[in-house]
Amino acid sequence: MKKSKKIKNIQDFDKTEINCRHVNLFNIALDSVEVLLNNFLDEVKDYNENPLELSKNMIATLDFLISAISKIQKGQRLALNLDKDTPLQDTEPQINVIEGIDYSKI
Repeated sequence: MKKSKKIKNIQDFDKTEINCRHVNLFNIALDSVEVLLNNFLDEVKDYNENPLELSKNMIATLDFLISAISKIQKGQRLALNLDKDTPLQDTEPQINVIEGIDYSKI
């Protein structure tokens, strides 16, 4: 009987330690994405053309950053056990690029 309690306590400790490590890694990832997002925003501010005509590369970068933030947030919430009752589902925001728009017809 004592042996099973000891094993359960070790597993609980491991789970807590792993969750702490995950939270720390997610914080580092979020800091990294914040640096990238700030650099991206500086580039957009310096963009000489109409912001609505951003290049596909810039739009893809923004989509990547939004996706990264969403995944980090989801991971943090799971590691902190904040979403116990919420079913897991993979929903990512998507930015769609529409090519060949005739602005005069809008």
